[in-house]
Amino acid sequence: MARQSSATKEPKNTQSAASSQWAALTWKDLDEWAGSRSVERGRRYQRNGVVKNLALADDGRLLATVIGTKKYTVTVATEAKSARGLKLQSTCTCPVGSDGCKHAVATVAEFLQLTANEKPIPAADPNDQRWAKLSADYDPEADEEEEDLDRASDDSCASNWPQVARHPTKQKSRTGPQKGTRTRAKWDEQIRSQIDSKSRPELALLVWSFVERFPELRAEFQERIALAEGDVQRLVADTKKEMRKVTAELGWQNHWDGGGHTPSYDRLKHRLERLLELGHADELVALGPELIERGMAQVGQSHDEGETAMELSGCLEVVFQAIVKSSLAASDQILFAINACLQDGYDVLGESLGDILDAEYASDVWSCVADRLSKRLQKTTIRQDERSFSVKYHRDQLSNWLLTALENAGRGSEASAIYEAEARATGSYERLVKYLIEQQRIEEAEQWAREGIEQTLAKLPGIASSLRRMLCDVARCQKQWDVVAAHAAAAFFEQPSLHGFKELMAAAEEAKCGEHVRAAALQFLETGKKPVLYVTRKGQTETVVDPNWILPVLDYLMPAPRTGSAPQSVPVPHLNVLLEMALAAKRPDDALKWFDKMAASQKGTGVRWSSWHGYGVRSLGEQVAAAVAASRPERALEIYQRGLASRLPEAHFAAYEACAEYLKKMRPIFSAIHRAEDWQKLVAGVRQKYANRPRFMEILDKLEGRTIRQTQKSPRGGLARR
Repeated sequence: MARQSSATKEPKNTQSAASSQWAALTWKDLDEWAGSRSVERGRRYQRNGVVKNLALADDGRLLATVIGTKKYTVTVATEAKSARGLKLQSTCTCPVGSDGCKHAVATVAEFLQLTANEKPIPAADPNDQRWAKLSADYDPEADEEEEDLDRASDDSCASNWPQVARHPTKQKSRTGPQKGTRTRAKWDEQIRSQIDSKSRPELALLVWSFVERFPELRAEFQERIALAEGDVQRLVADTKKEMRKVTAELGWQNHWDGGGHTPSYDRLKHRLERLLELGHADELVALGPELIERGMAQVGQSHDEGETAMELSGCLEVVFQAIVKSSLAASDQILFAINACLQDGYDVLGESLGDILDAEYASDVWSCVADRLSKRLQKTTIRQDERSFSVKYHRDQLSNWLLTALENAGRGSEASAIYEAEARATGSYERLVKYLIEQQRIEEAEQWAREGIEQTLAKLPGIASSLRRMLCDVARCQKQWDVVAAHAAAAFFEQPSLHGFKELMAAAEEAKCGEHVRAAALQFLETGKKPVLYVTRKGQTETVVDPNWILPVLDYLMPAPRTGSAPQSVPVPHLNVLLEMALAAKRPDDALKWFDKMAASQKGTGVRWSSWHGYGVRSLGEQVAAAVAASRPERALEIYQRGLASRLPEAHFAAYEACAEYLKKMRPIFSAIHRAEDWQKLVAGVRQKYANRPRFMEILDKLEGRTIRQTQKSPRGGLARR
């Protein structure tokens, strides 16, 4: 008995020393190791009770089984603490495999919760079969043993059922696979050896039993027999049946639980390849139009991040290989490929058409294609009230192919008329103007650009804006700097920004009127008064120009009419742009001045302070505080504290992180003015007021550098939860 007591005491002391290695672990260590997303998912796993049979080895390694989509074996170990914190290493049988998967995080979280609650951790057995599952040469496909989990802990009602007595089995060694476990290569060798050892009658009987059991094998033999008998029509009919079956399935994925379905095109591709191999390219091509139509419709309705499209693409490659070998004329091959492109709205075809569209054809072949496309275009009419984007887009795509065919046929002189007609039919003025510029027909390009702006400004302002940029580029190429500056001024006064101001000044300097334009731009930012106004009276727009404005006023730069709101009659200053300019020029005092004016202008307007402290992008308030932290620390603290106060009432994770960021930035400022204790009091006050927000408390734990073992326990006795 004394010997037994000694044997049990030694592992306990060893385990205590191993457990102490984890005491210094912080949430920051865990986040840097696995990433915040994996930490969050791992914590959810642990809270759901999926960590089973947790054990602690003498050397400090954790060993556990985690129930995910499958049963995974995990081990996690600590390394020496570096300047960046405690380092961890893990191995898991999940697809991620190495460091930082959610199963490893769940294992660590479960261990820390048990130790925080002073619950004993079982010692890991060196002969535990799970060690073998983590070895490099372990083959999961060869594992014939059931997971040795504690059934009572997995299923609370298991004790209500009669239990079958289990015979003890020899456990796997920690250092290698258990005897009887084979690698895939070993299995292949033994299976082949067994097949070779059988006689012909034995093999025939074995194959027949497989044909009866597996429908796929029966179908394979049926295909072989049909092809041997020359029954191609039967194979075509079976192929069409398979095509309609697979294209009727929809692909989907559930990103929450990892479930989903992707239609398998393997059988269809196999049948198509068989037809091609046996020289029946024409029969295969005849199936192409229906496959393209049904497949594209299927891809459009599926929600699986392109998995279904990839499956379809593999079959279409076979179809286009068959086109090249078919009896179709060269012009028909090109038209087949063009028709496929016109139906492909999801980039399914990829490089499949290269062998057809990249091939060299005589000009008369392309001329035939152009004539047939021209007839199709003439039949495609668009009503004056047609607003459907898809109809116009399809017509533009068709006309693009016609223009390509004309160019390849040496009939480029006919292109201009098509460009002009289609510009008015579908609003494709950009394409026309670009073509005219490339042809060095600048005057015509300017005329069409002006017409395009007039026609699209109200309903398609994006096209009008693009045409303006083209006109600006033309002026820049011709070094008409006053026109370029007028474009920049129109953009700046319509949507003032720091970038727009820089663009305006660069163009104005080239136009030799930099000082004049700068003064007008600054006056506009401070007062909101524009040097060029567009006033609408009784449906007519008049242009009112400041007599001191030096740049040309271009009629096509008139802004798009506003819809849904009345035009502003009172000029509004743009103090935020002046503030950004001061920050960019590293003038902190000016930045603070404009910031204070902004705050004063917003009083009584109902604008919340939190709107000054943006979500994601670094806000103006934070930038000002950072700029004046050295010269005006008290003002910097005031700005940060107002931002903190605006976010504290919000009970969600993004707000918690924003609050922690404010506290983090205030800490060195408090230290610099010898008020470090005030920062501690501030954090303590926040903790006291919002102690009922466990995820917020964990973020503060990380901010203060507390270890996970030091965190407060929840009312249930567990660690504070994220």
